[in-house]
Amino acid sequence: MTNRFRSMRIAFFALAIACFSPALAQEEPPTPTPEEILAAAPAEHWLPIPVSDLLILTLPDAADGSKRQAVIQLLPAELSGGHVRNVRALARSHWWDGTKIYRVARDFVTQFGGNPDAKAVPEGLETVPESEYYNAALGAKRDTDMAALKAAVDYSNQYQGTAIEPLMKIIYESYGAKVGFGGGWPIGSDKQGRAYPLTCRGSLSPAHYDPPDTGSGTEMSVITGEAARSLDTTFGMVGRVIDGLEHLQNLPLGTAPGGFYAEKAQHIPITSIRPASELPLVEQPHYEYLASYSPALLQYIAAHGGYGNICTVPVPIRKVSK
Repeated sequence: MTNRFRSMRIAFFALAIACFSPALAQEEPPTPTPEEILAAAPAEHWLPIPVSDLLILTLPDAADGSKRQAVIQLLPAELSGGHVRNVRALARSHWWDGTKIYRVARDFVTQFGGNPDAKAVPEGLETVPESEYYNAALGAKRDTDMAALKAAVDYSNQYQGTAIEPLMKIIYESYGAKVGFGGGWPIGSDKQGRAYPLTCRGSLSPAHYDPPDTGSGTEMSVITGEAARSLDTTFGMVGRVIDGLEHLQNLPLGTAPGGFYAEKAQHIPITSIRPASELPLVEQPHYEYLASYSPALLQYIAAHGGYGNICTVPVPIRKVSK
């Protein structure tokens, strides 16, 4: 075989490989990671969480001396009802200081508070009706944000054939109907169009006994698992843990039915729950959330593989310095 013939054969096979391997002939740009998507989100799409909406829950230090704190974001006053007002009053009065965590159920809930020592509660706590499980203000905010998102993207041109297309179909085909984001919160609606906050991982809800009792807010439940949507509209939702959830999740499990601790000696004391605004200015934490109307939010969800339900990938929240 001559050198010229050998060179022609090599060239032929190289051309064949290129023709049948589009990835070799033309490399596709790499898909951005979730972190890259958030880093590229416009600065104006990151919105501040007011310090006045934050509570700091402190547990005794861990065995190794490390601090155990969780940061709770309450629903903003203009989007909330009686339960949130009760929780704010209880936090301002330091009512939870010295109360106990008495229930830790695996992948479900951590529950605390109660009134075993008959502590006097702040005056003026509201009796909240079950009708407040629905939230018209949150529903209006969801509709506003989803309309802004719908206007900000061009589904037919910009996203067709991309990884984000299935998510855009959700926006366009079920707009204003079932689920969506409003003010950074996941929100659903029933067949009558009544809106309600969704019970996602990290949600903070007042514990209660049999209906029509809805709880005062003295006993609280933090959702620590992913499968709590069955609690939608059966508990009030007042906020969510945005930092330090692991300190409420990685606790000894209760061995009695329902995950309750069998003995009072197993209860875990709560050192304090304080409004973050009570801290010295230099110690107050600052957080931002990615706006519900930002296309970057949908891109972020798509980069995580989409969601089977809206709670699977939470709205991004980041701690910032001031």
